[in-house]
Amino acid sequence: MPDQTIYQRPRRPDRAGETVVTSTCGHNCGGRCVVNAHVVEDRIVKISTDPARWQPELPPLHACARGVGQIERVYHPDRLKFPMRRTGPRGSGQFERISWDEALDHVAREMLRIRREHGNAAILNASRSGSLSMLHGGGVTKRFLYKFGGCTDLWSNMSAEAEVFAVHMTFGAKADYKSSGREPTDFVNSKLILMWGWSPADGTFGTGTLPYLKEAKKRGVRIVCVDPRRTRTSVSLADEHIFIKPSTDAAALIAMAYVIVSEGLHDQAYCDRHVLGFNEAHLPSDAPAGASYRSYLMGESDGVPKTPEWAEARCGIPAETIRRLAIEFATTKPAALQCGYAPGRTAFGEQFHRAAYALAAITGNVGVVGGNSGVSNGATGRSGIRSLPPGNNPIDAKVSTPLLADLLARGRAGGYPADIKMIYSAGGDLFNQCPNANKMAKSLEGVELIVVQDHFLTPTARHADVLLPATTFWERNDVHTPWAGAGHYAIYMKQAIQPMYECRNDIDIFADLAQRVGINDYNDRSEEEWLRELTRDAVGDFEAFAENGVARFAAPQDAVAFAAQIRDPEHHKFSTPSGKIEIYSMALAAKPDPYGLGRISPIPTWIDPVSPEPRYPLMLCSPKSRARTHSIHGNQPLLARVDRDDVWMNPTDAKARGIVDGHQVRVFNDRGSTLLPVKVTSRIAPGVVSIKEGAWFTPDPEGRDTHGCANALTDDRSAPCGATTYNTNLVEVERAA
Repeated sequence: MPDQTIYQRPRRPDRAGETVVTSTCGHNCGGRCVVNAHVVEDRIVKISTDPARWQPELPPLHACARGVGQIERVYHPDRLKFPMRRTGPRGSGQFERISWDEALDHVAREMLRIRREHGNAAILNASRSGSLSMLHGGGVTKRFLYKFGGCTDLWSNMSAEAEVFAVHMTFGAKADYKSSGREPTDFVNSKLILMWGWSPADGTFGTGTLPYLKEAKKRGVRIVCVDPRRTRTSVSLADEHIFIKPSTDAAALIAMAYVIVSEGLHDQAYCDRHVLGFNEAHLPSDAPAGASYRSYLMGESDGVPKTPEWAEARCGIPAETIRRLAIEFATTKPAALQCGYAPGRTAFGEQFHRAAYALAAITGNVGVVGGNSGVSNGATGRSGIRSLPPGNNPIDAKVSTPLLADLLARGRAGGYPADIKMIYSAGGDLFNQCPNANKMAKSLEGVELIVVQDHFLTPTARHADVLLPATTFWERNDVHTPWAGAGHYAIYMKQAIQPMYECRNDIDIFADLAQRVGINDYNDRSEEEWLRELTRDAVGDFEAFAENGVARFAAPQDAVAFAAQIRDPEHHKFSTPSGKIEIYSMALAAKPDPYGLGRISPIPTWIDPVSPEPRYPLMLCSPKSRARTHSIHGNQPLLARVDRDDVWMNPTDAKARGIVDGHQVRVFNDRGSTLLPVKVTSRIAPGVVSIKEGAWFTPDPEGRDTHGCANALTDDRSAPCGATTYNTNLVEVERAA
C-alpha cells in the first residue's frame, strides 16, 4: 500500500537573520499543537503557531495561550540552572550549588545503599507527565529504575483511571480508552450531542476539537451540557445547560435509563444482538436471578425503582428535566454522549462511566455514525509511533496514585509494599497534584533521599535533597503524537536552542547515573537513532518529517469506535469475555474487588459517595485552568492573566455567608485550608464551589496554603477502580481575616 502520509511545514518562511523551528508542547495539556520558535542568535525571540486557516478536511494545529506562553517559561528567571543540594530543613527551599559529578556520585552512592539496606520496593518512582514526548518522556525514568532492579510504581492514571477501567469492563480488555470514542469529524453527523462534564474550551481535549463542535453547531446539531459549572464550552455552544451536584452523575444517568426502559424507548433488537446483561434473558448462565441492569433500574432486585424523583434527591436535577432529557436522548437518532473525565474523579467514578456506556448501548448509539460509545477520547486509530521502551518492573510493587500520601505516612504498617526510603521524580510534581498535600509534606520523616529532575523549584522540588536541572523541549529533539487522538498526525520537535545553563537532557542524566550504579545497557543509541527507530512503523520518510515538522497520516476506515463490531458481530467481536458490550461485567462478577480497594458490582450501580457533614456543607470541584497544564506554568505571571485563580461560588451561598464578589476568602476543611479571591456567579450550582486545579502549594509556617492549591483540601482516597477522588470533597468558605 502506498504511503498516504502528507508532510506539512506549518510555519511561514524564515526572515533575514532568523530561523523558524517547529515543535510542540511536551506537556500533558490536552492538545498537541504547533508551536514555532523564531530563533535569532540561539535565542527564541517569538513563538508563533500554524498559520493555516480552518478546514475540516485538514485542520490546522493552532496553539493556545500556553503554547505561546512557552517563551515566558523557557527564559523564566527561576529556571534551575545547575545541580543543587539541600542545606536547610526539608521543604525550606534552601539549597547550595554543587557540580554534576558531586550530584550524580551522591545519588548513585545513596541508591546503592538504600537498595542494599531496604530493597528495591523502598524506591518510589514519582515521575509523571511533565514531559510526555516519545523519547524524553516518562519512559526514561522507568527504564533506569527497572534496570536498577525495580521500584514501587504509582499505577493509576490520575486523570482518567475510572474511564480506563470502565472501558475494559464494558468494551473489553483490548479496548484502548484513547481509541474508544469517535473522531471529531463525526460531530456533524449527530442530531444531539450530550456533553457530560466535558468542556473542550477549558480543557482542550484534542487540538481542533472545539472548531469541530462549532461546525456541528453551525449545521444545526443540538448541544446539551450537564455540569456543576456553566463552562466556557456551555456558554458558547450549548442550547441548554443542566446543573448537577458533583459526584452524583451516575444517579442521573441511571434514572435516565429507567425512563427510557419504562417507556419502552430502548433499542431491544440492538440489545439482543450486541449487549450482555441488559435484561434477564441476556445474562450469563451462572448469573443469579435479578442480576440484570433492567431489574436494577426497575427496583426488582432491591425494591427501589430508579425514578427521576429518586435521582433528583441525589443529584439536584429536577425530575421533570431528567425525564425530558432521557426521552430526547432516546428518540433523537443518532445521539452522542460525550463524557469528560471529571465525573469519574469521584469516590465511585467507575460507576459514572459504566452508567454512561450503558445508556449509549441501550439506545443503540454505540458504533454508529453520529452516535458514540460515551467514551471521552476521540481516536479510532493510532499512528503506530512508539515511546522509549522502559522494560518491565522486576518486582510487583504497585500503589494506586491517589494513595501516595497514605503510602508515605504508613508504609508497610498500612499494608503497602514497603516503607519508602527514596523518591525519584523526573518531570513530576506529585506533591502538588496528588490529594492531601499537607499529609504528604508531614509524612517525609522516614524518606532518606529525594531526587528531583525539573525546570523549576516546584512544590515537589522544594522537598528534594538533590536537584538536577533538566532541559526543556526547546533544547532537544523529540517526536510527539496527539494527546487524546483528535486527528492522526505526529509532530517533530526540532531543537531550537542549545541547552541553557548547566541543564542536561533527562535521558543523558540517567545514562550517566546508570554507569555509576553498574547498568551498562541503559542507552546505546544517539538521539536521532532513537527517533528513527520509534517512528519507523509510521513515518515513511524520516528526513521529510524532521525537515517539515508535521506528518499527517491517513484516517481509519471508521470515524466511530466499535463500528466493525456493530456492523459485523460474527467476525468482529468485542474483547470482553462474552464478545459483546457488557453492561453486566463477567470480569467483575468473577472478581468483584480487583485491586483490593473495594467491591464493584457487575452492573452500573449508584453508591452514595459522601456522608453529609454540617461543618462542611459545600461540595468542591476542581476544573482545569486555561493558564496551566496541571501545575506546569503555575509560576508564570503573564500567562496567569489568561485565567485568574479564584473560587467560584453561587450568589445564594455567598449571601448566606456575607461574602461579596472579590472578597478574599478562606476555603477549609479538616485536611487544610487555602486563600483565594471569590467570584460570585450564577454559573455554578448552589451548594458547590470550584477551585482551578494546579496552583502551587505554598504553605505558611503553620501549613496553611496561601495560593489556592485545591489539593490542600482533597482527601487521599481511592475509588475502587483506583481513580482519584478530587471531586468528592466537602468544604466551608468564610471571609478571610
